[in-house]
Amino acid sequence: MIVTKKQKQIDRMLLMSVLILVVLGILMVYSASSVRGAEKWGDSTRFLRSHVFRVAIGLALLYIVSKVDYHQWRWITPFLLLFTIFLLIFVLFQPAFHGSKRSILFMGKRFQPSELMKLTMIFYLAVIFSKGIQFRAVNNKYVVFHFTTVLIVIGLVFVEPDLGTSLILFGVALTMFFLSGVALPQLTRMALFIPPVVGIGILCFPHQKRRMVDFVQFILGKADMNYQVRQSVIGLAHGGLTGVGYGEGKQKLSFLPEPFSDFILSSLGEELGFLGLMLVFILVAVILWRGIRIALRAPDEYGYLLAGGITAMIMINAVMNAWVVVNLLPTTGLPFPFLSYGGSSMMIHLAGIGVLLNISGRRTVTAREVKLRQFQDEYREDE
Repeated sequence: MIVTKKQKQIDRMLLMSVLILVVLGILMVYSASSVRGAEKWGDSTRFLRSHVFRVAIGLALLYIVSKVDYHQWRWITPFLLLFTIFLLIFVLFQPAFHGSKRSILFMGKRFQPSELMKLTMIFYLAVIFSKGIQFRAVNNKYVVFHFTTVLIVIGLVFVEPDLGTSLILFGVALTMFFLSGVALPQLTRMALFIPPVVGIGILCFPHQKRRMVDFVQFILGKADMNYQVRQSVIGLAHGGLTGVGYGEGKQKLSFLPEPFSDFILSSLGEELGFLGLMLVFILVAVILWRGIRIALRAPDEYGYLLAGGITAMIMINAVMNAWVVVNLLPTTGLPFPFLSYGGSSMMIHLAGIGVLLNISGRRTVTAREVKLRQFQDEYREDE
């Protein structure tokens, strides 16, 4: 008999690292958005207030989810998966916003179902593959079935179009298949689907084609760097070691597009310098460390897969955003976790941290420990 028991403490180091990133993000969103808010809306705090509101909802989700036994997500997962797939289909029939159909307008706020699908896919695969190695070995055909389901979900996100999120979903799925024990040759065959996905995106969607062509031509030395990325690199170079000072950045003055969302790392690097960026990546490294630690110490395989998938989701998103900022990847439109302006991403990532905290707050209790506790209780009663 092996059960899980709630511990007195959750992983405080993980929680503190996330909270520091969130606070740093609030400061940088205000600095990078104040000029645009004043020019466009006559209110320098407009974007800040919206961001703080979204952060507050995200932190509330973190708290609530951290209090819910992560095993409860098992029976919720099928309904959550069907609901999220419905939203992904529904969003395709909505009016385009900024050139794509990624978001649903609800009560004056926009929500991206693709962000919810990141967490939903992790729950789904964790439920499927937490049934033991023997189940997977005997029922290997089900691996193909569930991978096909993953491809269908990714396809719905892909046609929005949202190539960046599609690649994140693909990366998270492959990570979870690996963690669940799927053989390397089979994983390699799965990974071979990535080049065709990127190729179709380039052929079908003009803006994806333009970004990829600009990126490849620059790598080959046949064209200048993409304007957006060039301004990002200029901002990073301007910051140097210690930065130009908080609020003193110049790239946010209509030079760098999206200075408080997709390219917030550039704004931070310009104002707080290399040292500020090092702080961010040290905190991200701590989240990676604690996420792996929580996964390895999870009471059961379900918790192990959940923790591994959520950690992968955060890390892949952070790495892809950072690579775009320094022109190691074409522009993807992905925010940086916990820092960037963007409600859907903020809420889903904070909810994911809530799940990690709940897993960290539980430990395995073996049958021997249970019997020893019972013996001690009986001994005290006899006394």
